[in-house]
Order: sequence, then C-alpha cells, then structure tokens
Amino acid sequence: MSSAVVRVSLTPAVFHLPEPVNAVSRSYGQQPIVPRGPRLKPLMDDLRDGIRRALGAEGYEPVLMTGSGSTAVAAVLGSCLTPTERLLVVRNGAYGDRIASFAKQLGQPLVDLASPYGERPDLGRIEQLCSSGQVDAVAMIYGCTSSCNLNPIAEVAAIARRYQVKLLLDGISALFIEPMDLEGLGVAAVMGSCNKGLHSHPNLTFALVRRDLMDQMEHIAPRVPSLELYQTWLKQRGGGHPYTIDPMSLCQARAALGYLEAIGGVAARYRLYQRRCELLRAGYERLGLTIARWEGMPLQSIGTALHIPERTSYDELADRLASDPVDGHVFEIYAAQGKLSGKLFRVFHMGEYSLEAYEIFLRALAMALP
Repeated sequence: MSSAVVRVSLTPAVFHLPEPVNAVSRSYGQQPIVPRGPRLKPLMDDLRDGIRRALGAEGYEPVLMTGSGSTAVAAVLGSCLTPTERLLVVRNGAYGDRIASFAKQLGQPLVDLASPYGERPDLGRIEQLCSSGQVDAVAMIYGCTSSCNLNPIAEVAAIARRYQVKLLLDGISALFIEPMDLEGLGVAAVMGSCNKGLHSHPNLTFALVRRDLMDQMEHIAPRVPSLELYQTWLKQRGGGHPYTIDPMSLCQARAALGYLEAIGGVAARYRLYQRRCELLRAGYERLGLTIARWEGMPLQSIGTALHIPERTSYDELADRLASDPVDGHVFEIYAAQGKLSGKLFRVFHMGEYSLEAYEIFLRALAMALP
C-alpha cells in the first residue's frame, strides 16, 4: 500500500487530533517544562480551570492523572467511597462490567444490577434499591460505547437525588460532546478522559469531584496507590503533583481545550458530531445495513453499532476496508465487544476528520459489501 494513502481510524480511540495539539508534540522539546519546576503551576491551573469552564462544572474540582479512562474509574472508586459503602453498579455493557470488576477487586460491597448489553436499565429496581436503603452509592456509564447508545442518566440522577444516594458517573465517552448539566443532575463524581471527546492524547485523564464530596474525602482513606484523588487535588492546587506527571501531555490537553473553545465549545462539537451522525446513518440505511437500536435508549453521538450482514463476516469486511484504498483512503472499523461480538460491528466518527472523509467511507463501505 502506498505511503500516501490516508488511514482513517473509525474507532473510539482518537488519534487524528487538532493541529494545535499536534503542534505541541512537534515543538515541546524546544521549551520543555520541568515536572516539579515553577512553570508547572500555571499550566496545571490553566488546564483545571479550562476543564471546569468547558463542562460548566463550577462546583467541581478536576483532578489530573497520568493514564487512560480506566485510570479515572479506578481513582474514583478507590477515593470517593468508604470501604463500607454499598455500591449499586448499573451495567448493560462492557464498561459497566469494568466498573463492577474494579469494585470487586477493591472489596467494595456490591449490589449488581445487570441487564443484557444495550438494554435500558430497570429504573423501578433502581428506585426500589435506593428507597429501601439497600445502597449508598450508584455507579453507571452515560455513553454505552459497547452498543453506541446512551443510558437514562437524568432519570437515574433524579432517583439518586431523591434518596440522597451518591452518584458516580462514567462520562469517558460522553464528556465534551454530549450535552450534560452535571450540577443540575447532582452527580457526585465523574470519571473522565482527555482523549475521546476532548481530542487530546490518551495518556492523560481526569476525575471531576463535586466540591462537597471532595471536602468529605479528607476523611476517606484512599485505596488505590498513586491514584489518591484528595491528596492529588491538594498537591495540584499548590501547583505540584504527588508523582511525576508528563508536562507535554498537560500542554496537549490545554491546546485541545483552547481549540474546543475557539470552535464554539461543547455545543459546537455536539452539532458537528450530529452532522456526522446524520450523514453516516442515512448512508448505512441506503446500503441496506441495520442500525442496532434498543427501546428507550437513544443513540450516542460518537458512533453507530450495525448488524453484521448475513452475506459476509466482520473480519472480511474489516479487511477489505483496511486494505483496499478508495479515493486514497483506507478505513479501520471496530468489532463489537463481548456478548455482541458475533452480531454487530461498530463505526465511530471521532477526531478531526472532515465530512468528506465520511462520504469517502460510505463509498468504500458500498464497495466492501458483497
């Protein structure tokens, strides 16, 4: 394959980044920032304030960490809960499974509410568990990347508020894209990512902790070494970090926030992603593909799960798209996970690609289908 061919990633890991982020990668070595030097504090302050401002989360404290979204999940579970709090995990996909697995490893008392992948959670059962005092906290995914739909966060948040139950939200694939009023919902803590919707590199992540919970965490012993949110927050307020953190990653995330603000913020990025949804989903239907849908579960803005056509396999389709150039482009699609892997494949439209790239993809998809 010619080196001039453009390889387009249609996966939920975002690598085609804004030019200001790429510019940091090229120039950072000329003016590096010492991780424990005086230039770290203004950089850390800019980034923490920028996250808070972009998400309209003035009542929250961002805590930055080296790692991916999974790092934020471990940090929130290990820092925001006491060892005796009973955690209701609402899971209907692979990432809910991950929360349950992490909680078990921490020895957290667990109430497991599992539904088939993609299906709407049982709100009546959630209310029953909260109203009867059987749980102290609820953890749930917002953007269900396994099935490319959205969980009913507003309804679950209302239940949590009504019974004064702590709500922990995995917002990894939703932050900076899906409209979300964290303060209005009453979310206690959010697991985030600087990749995904922010369009920076996946080597930096963050958690958002509501300020009243952060105050309480002074008295909650952390249980995940190097991911102690309260102690890390104290250090970052003073301009430091308890361990080595990569300043180039901080600069890249700051550049991504600046770019997001310049294009009009989260609302503008949401509109852009919706235009991609409209273009691609209409194209899928024209090609005779079936979009995976579940009752009461709206589709995510970042991608679409599609049924594998009977006349081909996922591997065959993925290989054709990745190896046969169309208009100088090849495309990498994404298999479904776990229980859906034999039925569905997924196409994500994340990162800094033009609408023209997705139009070319639809032409490539038409040629790849037998």
